[in-house]
Amino acid sequence: MGTLPETDDAPGTALTFADAVGLHLRAMRAKRCSARSIEGLAEETSRHLGDWLGRPLGSISRNECALRHEDLTDHRGPYVANRVMQQFRAVYNTAARRFEELSPVNPVVAVTFNRVRRRREPIPWEELPAWRRRVEALRNPVRRDLQLFLLFTGLRSLDARTVRFEHADLDAATLHRPRPKGGEDRAFTVPVSGFVRELLARRRAENALLFPGEEGDGGWVFPSRDRAGRVTHVVEAKEQRTIDGRKVRWLPSPHRLRDTFASAAHEARVHPLDLKVLMNHALPAADDVTQGYIRPSVEHLRGAVEAVAGFLGARME
Repeated sequence: MGTLPETDDAPGTALTFADAVGLHLRAMRAKRCSARSIEGLAEETSRHLGDWLGRPLGSISRNECALRHEDLTDHRGPYVANRVMQQFRAVYNTAARRFEELSPVNPVVAVTFNRVRRRREPIPWEELPAWRRRVEALRNPVRRDLQLFLLFTGLRSLDARTVRFEHADLDAATLHRPRPKGGEDRAFTVPVSGFVRELLARRRAENALLFPGEEGDGGWVFPSRDRAGRVTHVVEAKEQRTIDGRKVRWLPSPHRLRDTFASAAHEARVHPLDLKVLMNHALPAADDVTQGYIRPSVEHLRGAVEAVAGFLGARME
């Protein structure tokens, strides 16, 4: 991302945007942010703000930030536009704390962020049997099981796609995620239902046949091969098909399956606190008089995951 300026004269004015990105990435690593967040910021600033990298950070104006946000909104969509400007704001703030020569007013102040809403779209129960038939029609057994795994665990897409056998204890029927969203500090272990345990055992057996040789499945529960033929985890969980020359969605996105898991847990009368743990959402703060002290055990949560699995299994029939 470039090197820090060596001049002693107004160092903040010589700091390029690339230098500032480097400083911010270093700060993110020090705070042990997730690799996903670090890689995402580096990749998106390069892709969407690449023409700014060589410029002095202090020369990027408020109007330029507003215009770039508008352009990204028109061509990349409101979510991307907001995220890129939030990333720029964070990079600038990190640099401004270090170099007092930079204006204390972040130029992103001129941006009018798009109003976006959290998309909550669980699969309607009457549509779940049709969803299952489409999943069962997938020719790739790894991708087929990945869809079922996403639904029956409620995991985020990246957490599900990167599960390794070393993190799945089939004897104890538990799953550990060492670096989920939020980084290592949010690592968690949860029980899995009997359905998921059987799925994991099936993948271990079938992977040995699908990926023969010394490397095998590389330890991935959901392995794939990249363009160079190397074994890695499944890179994309979305399922699309080309119909009449255009790509269309064949199955709902992975996050819709997470929504469906949460809805099933609610209707199966899983306690909201238990659901937070299963979905790795933030728990009540320790200063909460009652709930801040509660941390459900793995064995307690086992009843919750079995209740959700039973509910989903019945709705898929």
